[in-house]
Amino acid sequence: MRTETVENYLKTIYNLSADNTTVVANQQLADKLNINPASVTEALRKLHELKYVIYEKSYGTRLTTAGVKMALNIVRRHRIWETYLVKELGFGWDEVHVIAEELEHVKNDKLINKLAEILGNPVFDPHGDPIPDAKGKIQKSNFIKLSEAKIKNNYKVMGVTDHSTAFLKYLDKHHLIIGAGITIKTIEEYDNSIILICQKKEVNISPKAAECIIVQTI
Repeated sequence: MRTETVENYLKTIYNLSADNTTVVANQQLADKLNINPASVTEALRKLHELKYVIYEKSYGTRLTTAGVKMALNIVRRHRIWETYLVKELGFGWDEVHVIAEELEHVKNDKLINKLAEILGNPVFDPHGDPIPDAKGKIQKSNFIKLSEAKIKNNYKVMGVTDHSTAFLKYLDKHHLIIGAGITIKTIEEYDNSIILICQKKEVNISPKAAECIIVQTI
């Protein structure tokens, strides 16, 4: 397998497994990578032989210790590149994911550590995702999904789980960027949609969108 392919699989398995706490099904990988399920099965068998994953057809896939280490390294490179592109080069948070997908395969730890140093060793990327440090450690947080927020409480937007351009532009339109302060006005009983206040304006957030916005109580 090409190194780039191995890295893409390991990073995707890691992200889908909630930091390697759950088993990932073949169909999940096929959907995320937009690859035929049969091709995914063949790739997982090879990764199993390489001792990067534990794969059982009827059970699913989990990363080994070696797989987690490599996945965290890729995640670190990706998120540092995203941060550098936004903070130093002026790209929008809706632009950087695709570019970082290419840059993450540049395997030069000295370069990545230097970029991190220039950025002040950030612990979160522009989307609010945690950046592993050079040893693979991730800072814990008390963030919750917006869908778990309570009426009348105040929150700060800390991240998103949907990095699609359409979603990020939607958030930009309503000023729901990282660091934005919001207040929950009401939660509709019928469909759990949320009406919140952001910059003195009411915004109606669908249940689907609320699942993808990460906030912190303030």
